[in-house]
Amino acid sequence: MSTGSQARSRMYIFVAALFVLGLMLVGYYTFFQTPGEINDAPASEVVNPKS
Repeated sequence: MSTGSQARSRMYIFVAALFVLGLMLVGYYTFFQTPGEINDAPASEVVNPKS
């Protein structure tokens, strides 16, 4: 019975570590990558970029 309990606790630790890693990635993206920031280029240059 101790083997099942040990495996369960390790799985909880694994899931918690993945959750924390996900929160860290979301925090990094939110605070450092500035999602939703727009460019200052006119719309015509965005739609028809110069090659």
